[in-house]
Amino acid sequence: MSVFPAPPAVLSGVDTVLLAMTTDAVPTSIGVTSGPLDRPATAPRLNWFLYRITPAPAFLNMEPPQTGFTTRRGKPPLSLTLHYLLSADPGEMTANGNEIEPVHDALTAVMVVMHESAILGPQTVVSSPDRTVSDLTDALEGLVEPLRITLDQVPLETLTGLWGSGLKSLRLSVAYEVSLVIVPSPVPFVPGPPVLEPVVAVIPSVGPKISGIVPAQGDAERPVFIAVTGLSDHVTIELSRTTGDPDDPTDGRPNPATTHSTGPWLLAPTPAAGGVTVTLPNAQLVPGRRVIQIANVANGLPAGAASIAFTVAPAVIGASGPLHPTQSVTLTVAHVLDAGEVNFLGMSVAYTRVTAATVSAVVPAGIAAYAGQHIPVSLTSGTVTGAPADLAVAP
Repeated sequence: MSVFPAPPAVLSGVDTVLLAMTTDAVPTSIGVTSGPLDRPATAPRLNWFLYRITPAPAFLNMEPPQTGFTTRRGKPPLSLTLHYLLSADPGEMTANGNEIEPVHDALTAVMVVMHESAILGPQTVVSSPDRTVSDLTDALEGLVEPLRITLDQVPLETLTGLWGSGLKSLRLSVAYEVSLVIVPSPVPFVPGPPVLEPVVAVIPSVGPKISGIVPAQGDAERPVFIAVTGLSDHVTIELSRTTGDPDDPTDGRPNPATTHSTGPWLLAPTPAAGGVTVTLPNAQLVPGRRVIQIANVANGLPAGAASIAFTVAPAVIGASGPLHPTQSVTLTVAHVLDAGEVNFLGMSVAYTRVTAATVSAVVPAGIAAYAGQHIPVSLTSGTVTGAPADLAVAP
């Protein structure tokens, strides 16, 4: 069962109008039908076939002309152009008969009617006795302008392709476009609350201007300095969220036990000479490229913002002990994925994720040459390699 009310039967409404106009224009000996091209027919008939529906481009972003933006601003109704094929089918053919002429004459009569009555409003008379479009169907009451019926120059290849998809031989056919066909939305419009009190914020600044960030890639263990000017007394600093990040327990979302964080991370700024310093809020942030945005705030409203790229990088925080060649070592880490590598002085080995904050790896045998010394050890996780940490090699 649909969650929306049933919309008006607009397509069948247009079919009804076309069939009524055609029936009124041809003798009773000629049948009038609508549907697929390959249905069997023993008697002569004219057939309307809706073979294509396209959007009406001119109305895609237009406000409803009857009401303007006071109703569904930015959400116009479904606007369509219908493409029909009108075919002359003589029915059963005899060896020496002339069954073609009656349907050709009927087709000519209908084409004249469509030409003379090419614009149809709700009160336009389309068939006898004095039946209007509204008399035939109430599905077209939501039109924003009259229906326009236009003879369409469809390429011969399209016509033969349509007939070739069925089981009957090619019949004389003409194509028509019917537009603008509007399908009113079944969902009632609910306007937002009115503006009760306009609020204007004025601050003596043109907004933040960021000139640099150090380091350009970092981790939760090291503060990040952002060189920025033009800050007001109140600012917000946000770090974009990436798929795979943990939930933020401080974001105030409803039902935190059953919902997940979706917004950016808030960074707490500390004033510094020439800018501010921030620290990443969580060591489990996924490594990768992100955006830091700084915005001035006045009277609770944003008043100018600037942003800069920043890369969260995997980091080695410490080791379970000195590095012993050919033995496993457990590293305390930040910002790692389940798969990656540990780089021991340029010698890379795959690590195994132990916990959210630790990985283990086998120390390469070549590290024995540095017994009693410190060597740089870094992590590669995803496409990012972090800064090295100096770790001691066992004597």
